[in-house]
Amino acid sequence: MIPPVTPQRKYSPAAAAMAEAMTAQSNQNDPLDGLLSEARTRIRNQMQPAQIEDPTDEDLRTAEAILSPLVDQFFRNAQAQGVAFASESDQVLRQLMDDIFGFGPLASYLADEKVEEIICNGKDDIWIIHGDQGKVKISTRFRSERELQNFVNRVVYKTSARLDKSNPAIDGRMRDGSRLHAIMEPLTAKPPIAINIRRHRLVARTLEDLTRLGTVTPIAAEFLRLAVQARLNIAVAGGTASGKTNFTNALGNAASESDRILIVEDTTELQINKPDIVQMCTRDQAESVKAVTISDLIIHALRMRPDRIITGEARGQEIVDVLMAANTGHDGQLLTIHANSTRDVIQRMESMYLLRGNDVPLLAVRRQIADAFQLVIYLKRVFIANKPRRFVTEIAEIQPSQFMEGDKVVVQNIFEDKGTGLNWTGYFPERLARRMEENATPLRPNFFREARA
Repeated sequence: MIPPVTPQRKYSPAAAAMAEAMTAQSNQNDPLDGLLSEARTRIRNQMQPAQIEDPTDEDLRTAEAILSPLVDQFFRNAQAQGVAFASESDQVLRQLMDDIFGFGPLASYLADEKVEEIICNGKDDIWIIHGDQGKVKISTRFRSERELQNFVNRVVYKTSARLDKSNPAIDGRMRDGSRLHAIMEPLTAKPPIAINIRRHRLVARTLEDLTRLGTVTPIAAEFLRLAVQARLNIAVAGGTASGKTNFTNALGNAASESDRILIVEDTTELQINKPDIVQMCTRDQAESVKAVTISDLIIHALRMRPDRIITGEARGQEIVDVLMAANTGHDGQLLTIHANSTRDVIQRMESMYLLRGNDVPLLAVRRQIADAFQLVIYLKRVFIANKPRRFVTEIAEIQPSQFMEGDKVVVQNIFEDKGTGLNWTGYFPERLARRMEENATPLRPNFFREARA
């Protein structure tokens, strides 16, 4: 049971001062600024830092008990001064709780599953990318640039870094899994501070969901289901916000129920519904602990008897560990990667491999890539009536190293979209079919023709 909290003062000086200032019409600021400042002071004085940083439900109830008398007194003082508010006391209490513990002015948008991205160009120029409406400017605003800076430092999860002029850029994640990037003066000239919040909208959990959304055709989805069941190593490629994570999630859910799946990510985004699964995410370096990278987690995964390793996204030299795992019998891998086409995936992997600084001939790197992955899927984001849509535009076979043309890896499209939708190219992947047959998932010779008929 929460003990009653006795207010430290009979009348809140901050609340009384704000009411008096409003009556005189001499205060140009938000009348709740003083109340928020007083609320923060009381919370800091009566709660532990850990309770504020990562509150439990009990901590939030304690905080409400602390703040309720303050809000009630504020409204009594305002009423005595003849000042009326459009908001009720319960609404103001919720706003204070959001400002201190939650997502403040952005709380409602971060609770909306259809909001994909939030862009803040300063305190009052705020946009959202909405799944149905596209890019929309919203009326929500922060009270000041300082308040926006405080918001960043409050919501970035479990990191010792703080956004300030000595550390004017920060890249991190929020409690709900959203990715946040913030930059401020002196690295920005205008506005004084800018933030981007990228949210992961899991709009598709299965290949059937992707088919219903029109992201992939039914025949291509069935082919990919067979490819996953046959334990092919598959790379999912595309640009930013092209739907790579959603597609990888759907592929992962097509795996066998008996598979032990190890997921490696920077931010926990994948939601694969299987009985035997371990999900791991990286950790940034802090004062007393070292960073844990994607490479580190892949090494851990290899020691945990994986049937499949799913790498959320390869951005750098971790590709070396991914390729080594794929080339040492760890098949059934799924990987997302930024690229501009199915063929560009090879070049991207080469570039990331070379970041490791290993003195390996380029031909040897290409052979490793050719023997590691068998399929690559390319997704593209397009805007139709200002609304973003995602489509698979290519599905290609990566042929093994013994079939390289000189020093070039051969990438052969099985499906492609030339402007009329995703269609079979007429190419039958015989080598993939043999591999699938060996893994007890045969691909019939007339599979594509039957579907096209």
